[in-house]
Amino acid sequence: MTAGTTCVACGAATEPWCRKLDRDVFRCGACGHITVPAELMRTADGASIYESDESIFEADGNAAYYFDDTNAEAAREKLAFVTQHAKNGGRLLDVGASFGHFLAEARTRFQATGIEVSPSAVTWAKRAFSVDIGVGSIYELRAGTYDVVTCWDVIEHLENPADAIDQMRSHLAPGGRLFISTPDAGSLVARAMGSRWHYLDPVQHLNLFSRRNLTRLLSARGLSVIGHRHFGRSYRIGYIVDRLKYLAGGRGGTNAIPSAIAKVAIPIKLWDVMGLVAQPAV
Repeated sequence: MTAGTTCVACGAATEPWCRKLDRDVFRCGACGHITVPAELMRTADGASIYESDESIFEADGNAAYYFDDTNAEAAREKLAFVTQHAKNGGRLLDVGASFGHFLAEARTRFQATGIEVSPSAVTWAKRAFSVDIGVGSIYELRAGTYDVVTCWDVIEHLENPADAIDQMRSHLAPGGRLFISTPDAGSLVARAMGSRWHYLDPVQHLNLFSRRNLTRLLSARGLSVIGHRHFGRSYRIGYIVDRLKYLAGGRGGTNAIPSAIAKVAIPIKLWDVMGLVAQPAV
């Protein structure tokens, strides 16, 4: 296996845990943080799997997730979480804005702008929703301060989550709030399933946190968690089948179930996706 690392959440040494999708996965024995020491996968020209012309957003059945209109429903649930903790009308930055579904909802309440590392996702979001979005890295945010910074389902994909948190904190206006959603590795279902947990995808998910160790990391970066919740969402049956096949070592994108059934959306909430809101510590 590859060499271990120092846990980003608590500073202890990580230990070999399992191997999945041809990548080594390590876990911290002290706090349970799960990490993939190998770097983000890249194409032959050096672009990350998110930046390339054929991004992972559109591979292995992922298009059925990222382009699906069930994302609008999920975005409204996240916006409701934001409005519970932040006043309407302020400036909002969505970091890792994907295909713009959340931005399209957020602009009804905030002065919303976003950045996304994938050029193809930015192009699609502008065309589909006419949102204010640009190509950019979470590690090099555009100048300015914001009343709200959102980071939905992004931190698990990052090689350097601590640096990303520092960047987002530095762009918070006085009294600003940072919102993060990510799989919860401390949840009952994650602990019960172990290495078979459906969010354990070492190709995309390089860092998986529990609420406790993510709170610890945020605290170490000068942020105090003031609220939390868990998210569910609806998934198409076809996507569920493809995703499970992919995680089992096959490739997604095709399945033998009838198309009418594949298109059926079912709500799922397993309490293993968490949302946290934090503000700069006094």
